[in-house]
Amino acid sequence: MTTPTMTDPFDDANISRKPTDWPLSKAVVHGSFTPGDYVDYFDDPFAVLEQLQNHWRSKDRETAWSADNLPDVDLEDVDWHTYEPPSLLRKTPNVTCQILLDIVASSIDVVRERNASEDRQKQEDEEQRKAAEEEAAREARNGKDPEPYLPIIIRPDNPEPESSVIHTRSADSAIGIPPPPLRRAPSVASAAFAAKVEKRRGFALKRLFHRRSGDGESSAAGGAREALRQQLEATLGSLDVASTDSHTQRTLQKLRKSGFYKGPEVNVEVECVSCLDDVPQRDCVKVTCHSYCRECFVRLITAAVQNEQQWPPKCCLNEIPFRTILKNIPDGLKKTFQERASEWEVPVSERVYCHRPDCALWIQPRKIVMAKRQGRCERGHLTCTICRGQHHGSGECPEDRDMDLTNVLAEEEGWKRCSSCNALVEHREACQHMTCRCGHQFCYVCGQRWRTCSCTMDQLYALKGAAQERREHRRFREQTEAAELRQILAQIELFEQEEARRAELERLEQARLAEERWQRQIKERIRQETVRRREVELKYEELRHKLDELHELQRVMADTQQDEDARDLAKDSEAKQAELDAQQRAQRTNLDELVASRMASKEKTFAREYALRAAQERKVEGEYEEQLQAFWSGKPDAAAEVEAGMRPLRRRMDKGLRVWQQWRDDELAQYKTRLQDERTIREELMYSARHRLAARLEDAGDQARRRAAAERKWVREVMLQRERMLGAREVEEMEGDADSLFAMDEEATPEGGGGGGAAAASGSGAR
Repeated sequence: MTTPTMTDPFDDANISRKPTDWPLSKAVVHGSFTPGDYVDYFDDPFAVLEQLQNHWRSKDRETAWSADNLPDVDLEDVDWHTYEPPSLLRKTPNVTCQILLDIVASSIDVVRERNASEDRQKQEDEEQRKAAEEEAAREARNGKDPEPYLPIIIRPDNPEPESSVIHTRSADSAIGIPPPPLRRAPSVASAAFAAKVEKRRGFALKRLFHRRSGDGESSAAGGAREALRQQLEATLGSLDVASTDSHTQRTLQKLRKSGFYKGPEVNVEVECVSCLDDVPQRDCVKVTCHSYCRECFVRLITAAVQNEQQWPPKCCLNEIPFRTILKNIPDGLKKTFQERASEWEVPVSERVYCHRPDCALWIQPRKIVMAKRQGRCERGHLTCTICRGQHHGSGECPEDRDMDLTNVLAEEEGWKRCSSCNALVEHREACQHMTCRCGHQFCYVCGQRWRTCSCTMDQLYALKGAAQERREHRRFREQTEAAELRQILAQIELFEQEEARRAELERLEQARLAEERWQRQIKERIRQETVRRREVELKYEELRHKLDELHELQRVMADTQQDEDARDLAKDSEAKQAELDAQQRAQRTNLDELVASRMASKEKTFAREYALRAAQERKVEGEYEEQLQAFWSGKPDAAAEVEAGMRPLRRRMDKGLRVWQQWRDDELAQYKTRLQDERTIREELMYSARHRLAARLEDAGDQARRRAAAERKWVREVMLQRERMLGAREVEEMEGDADSLFAMDEEATPEGGGGGGAAAASGSGAR
């Protein structure tokens, strides 16, 4: 295959070609453009990609090899799906390209899967057709039956009264229970009615046993309903309801819910999801998704109240309602469950436990006094709610940070504490005499009980003046710190503004440089994409050429193999025919020899019998002649008398000999006829063998013809599939990889957008 010389579309030597030869604009082809020339063009690089793709799609391509070399195969009645593909389709001599090897390896599997899908679709269509025909036939038969949905009752030898029969038939057909012992079991006239009977049972149940909510009921209807109910209870009274089938039990449940039947509950057993034992439904606990026996349910709740990780109790990630739990657990566990529910509904960080290790009971929120920061457990132990240790009594908790800050503030403000209740007190006006809310009276200056000290108003004013100075000093310090903070924030703001302006200038510069790089990369990548597409196009032209050569070789090999199979079949047929002819000639020769030998043996047998008969007659004749001679000895004319006496004997013996000879001839003729009949039968068997061989050879030839047609069809479909797969790969590589042409890196794109950087990789990957 001659490889065309690749040309660079950006070379000035190619500018003289027609503008329509290349999908790029004149400015791009010249390569001598300014930013004003190409910015608008390259602002949408995907438009360039679309032009490249349209140019590739609109190119005229050579006619596929299969169009001229793979004629359609006349299959007639051959189902080529049932035949295996020729093994030569997997042979790839002189093929080393991995793409072609993958296509060859997977094309047969693709065709086989498509055939299997078509066969399944045909089978489904056939089943639907048969189902439609059966439904049509069923509807046609149902149209002739006045009550197609009810079973036909075979009347017993001693029928019951008409009313009893009618009531029993209605009730039994509605709930699906066996008939009373005095009646024969109902039978369906046709199997086609079974499905419709099952479908309409629910409607019959509602129609016969349910009252309508909006309408009233006549006395006749009420009487009929009562008669039906009594008949049903009488029938079920003689049956073991627990041993009936599940359908009957479900029907009874529906009747019990509707209020029509008030019999005992059916002892239905369900499986415990924990121990997998079957327990009666009334003895199990039904939760959202499963059922538990009571022992397993109690164990589940016990484990939940012992480990907070398993709280709240769940089944399949579904929380079990507390109402269901409290209803099905013993009283002792119920109390523990309620305590755990109250305790674990409080967040862990807010729970308070007794500080004593031998107690460690949870302190309920109602037993916590937030004002005193203490909690009392059920055993009377006091616990500090701040440090979770022993309560500090009238003292303060060392971990109370809020109280430390309050003490600092009180020191600066000059506040005093009541020596009785330790409450902070602030002096506003009047003298130093203070009366706390607890009723205790003390001096604000020294804190002692009132009238037990000698403090004066000057000392009070000095105390308040010192507090005022500390307050003003604190305010001044705070204002100074606030002013310094404002100054620092202003400097930071100016610095940030300067940094932002500098960053904006740098960003604009980087954006300008990125825009320039972007335009350069776009131009380079368009060139690379054009080169890549040309390389892909040349590569797949070469692959198609190699695939055509492989198809031509495999087609020739298939034709040669079929010709060799046909010649081998013809040779085998001729050999089998010649072998059969030789066997039958040998059988005929053996048969002639056998007939001749049997006839000779039969004739020898009769000859021996004739000789024995003749000897016996001669002996009899000699003995009789001796007797006559002894009798006529010495008498006149003795010889004549002896001769006269011998003549009757000879005549009788001659007559017997003629009769025996006639019988012998008849026996030989019959024996010869039997041998001829056997020979005829053998000839017919040989004739049948020739016909059977001819039929087998004809069947083998027909099978070979069908197999050859199926193999030709396989060859055609597989080769067409390969061409399609190669074309799909070309489209995928040509157009699928082109999307990465403009996937530039983020730092190389203007304004941080659009990106690329993979064009070179995609171009090299196409090679």
